Amino acid sequence: MSKIALALVVFLLAGADGNSAEVRYVSLISLVATPERFEGTAVNVQGVAYFDSKHYINAIFLTREDKVRGNSSNAIFLYLSPKLGNVDRLNNKYVTVQGKFSSKNKGHLNVFPACLVGVEHVAAVQGRVE
Repeated sequence: MSKIALALVVFLLAGADGNSAEVRYVSLISLVATPERFEGTAVNVQGVAYFDSKHYINAIFLTREDKVRGNSSNAIFLYLSPKLGNVDRLNNKYVTVQGKFSSKNKGHLNVFPACLVGVEHVAAVQGRVE
C-alpha cells in the first residue's frame, strides 16, 4: 500500500469513531428515534422553534402541530448560549439550530427525550413558506 493510500485510510478511520469535531446534519426524527447514535455529538437540526426567554423554555419541535399541542416527545430541549441574546423573534419559525446532543439531559421538567447543550447557532431557514 502506498503512503498516500495509507494516509487516506488513517484519515478516514479517524473521523469514523464519532468523536470528530465536525458538525453532523441530522433530522429531529433521527435524534429522537436513535439517541445513542448521536450522544455527545455536535449536531445541526431543523424544526419549529419554541422560544420563551421569560420562562427559559426553549425547544425545537418536529411540526407546528406538535408545538401547539405541547407534544414534547417530538421535540428537543435547547440550552441556549448567552451569546445568542434574545431569539424570541424566531418563535414559531422554521429554524436550524446547532449544539451538542445529550439524551441523558431531558430538559425542562424532564419531559423531553433529549437536549442540545451550548446552542450558539440559531437561524431561520431561508426560503421556507411560513
